[in-house]
Amino acid sequence: MVPQNYITGEYAVGTRTFSLTDSERDETLGSGGKRRIAVRLYYPVSKESAESASKAPALSDRKAKEIMKFAYARKLPDEAVYPEHYDVPPMDERFPLIMFSHGLGSYVEANTFLCCDLASRGYMVASVGHANEALLNEYDDGGSDVMDKSILKKMYDKNVISVLFEMNKIKKYKTAQEKLCAFDRFQDSCCSFLKNRLVEWTKDVLFAENAVRESFAEHIDLSCGIGVSGHSFGGAVAYYLCRYSDIFSCGINIDGAMWGEYDDTPMTKPFCQISCRSNLSFETRPFLDTTADTYQVIFEDMQHIGFADAKFFCPLRFACGKLDDDVLHDNLSYSHHAFFDKYLKGMDRSFGRDEAKVHYIRIH
Repeated sequence: MVPQNYITGEYAVGTRTFSLTDSERDETLGSGGKRRIAVRLYYPVSKESAESASKAPALSDRKAKEIMKFAYARKLPDEAVYPEHYDVPPMDERFPLIMFSHGLGSYVEANTFLCCDLASRGYMVASVGHANEALLNEYDDGGSDVMDKSILKKMYDKNVISVLFEMNKIKKYKTAQEKLCAFDRFQDSCCSFLKNRLVEWTKDVLFAENAVRESFAEHIDLSCGIGVSGHSFGGAVAYYLCRYSDIFSCGINIDGAMWGEYDDTPMTKPFCQISCRSNLSFETRPFLDTTADTYQVIFEDMQHIGFADAKFFCPLRFACGKLDDDVLHDNLSYSHHAFFDKYLKGMDRSFGRDEAKVHYIRIH
């Protein structure tokens, strides 16, 4: 079941896609060449302009079939293929920009419902597709790439049983600092490939951000900077960009383990860590070495994949969690617009609310 009323803002939602090629970077995965980046943009439009327009498809037939196989779904909901968004021109106004990064093996439209709701609330949202590390990327010239299968062999430096054993050891430590140190030892000894891929993904987001900012300059409000969010590996990308790039002023990590190499430079940007209960031990870095406002949102009865749209059509509850679909979407959307309203729009508003299954915590 897709979330009911997933567009809650005052605007309708426009969308368009475009492709980029970073001529300065050689592609080391797939068939080589230069690094390509797929982008889908979601943006506010007037409800009047949407009335006479047809819904724009989010997924091609090929991508829909790949997603169904990935999610063990017999059919995708119509709203996943044709969401409430339209291929109409942006409004003659300026809105804050949020960059979004999907998870490893996911796809650029994997959080369409969240991105649509943010756009309806007055944000430009650019979702970035990472070549050869997404389920499927499709480009304007008709080309495409799928996830490089060699990644499955490179992901772990040890056998899967050993990796799971090491992950379980991390959970036994008590303090956030102890868990962080244990996770850093784990990624060095078991997952060096993932640790090293983080920088390439940050380059994808930076390249896409520059292209979006140049192409839509008259529609973007930069007065409070640019926000960034991401799910899973893309969430770690969001944290890294906030910590080391002057371009981004605040960010959100949706259940992403904290991959990457970090120095002693403290975090100076407002940040929000969203987690399911089972992954808390791998996501403690945002709460340490920070001088900025820091929040934590913990979802009960949730699993990792459920933070993406797969929650609404994947039958595997053990992978997506048992939390009610509408409760998940409502709180995932709220945590984003409440956070970004405060730090990208400068609105004087609180962050957090009373929920039985979702816990909002001010850390710093």
